[in-house]
Amino acid sequence: MMDYIPISMIKEYTYCPRQAYLKIMMMKEPPTESMKYAKQTQNTETITKTIKELGIQGEVKLEAPVKSTSLGIVGRTDAVVINGNRAVIIETKLNTGSKKKLYTKYNHILAQATAYAIAVEETMKVTVDKIIIINQEKQTTITIKPTPNLRTWIKRTIQDMKKHIQNQEPPPKTTNKAKCKACYFKDICPP
Repeated sequence: MMDYIPISMIKEYTYCPRQAYLKIMMMKEPPTESMKYAKQTQNTETITKTIKELGIQGEVKLEAPVKSTSLGIVGRTDAVVINGNRAVIIETKLNTGSKKKLYTKYNHILAQATAYAIAVEETMKVTVDKIIIINQEKQTTITIKPTPNLRTWIKRTIQDMKKHIQNQEPPPKTTNKAKCKACYFKDICPP
């Protein structure tokens, strides 16, 4: 089993457990259109502008590497603003919908952001007060707090993910069949 799970895979696992499992265990998926777009887009300007507009004070760390040894996760958050022992995480996404949709249809983005909060706290010895998610498509922001309930949800998700990887047992597919239509693994995904 891998030593650390990439935080991006927690997002994938929340979107579709089976898809994340196949990516980790079998093969890599070629970059999707949204992945290509995200790499081409200049996030630094958007992040810097958002920090200034929201009046967030502190030291800005872009592409900050983070790790949680306790959870066995690792990643690189778009930005962290540190002010003393407090921090704000900033993540950019193509589309997040509304705040309500972030807790439903786009909960995979919420999962990734919460995992980053846990890893930032452990890596940088700070407390994450809030997470700001920039919706690039609408040029808006959504602010969330990494609540105890969100943290518990992510810890359980990671435990479930590790169990499936360790046992080499595919997790269930997503129940949203629309996600399967565009999936790279749709033709080889076991029933």
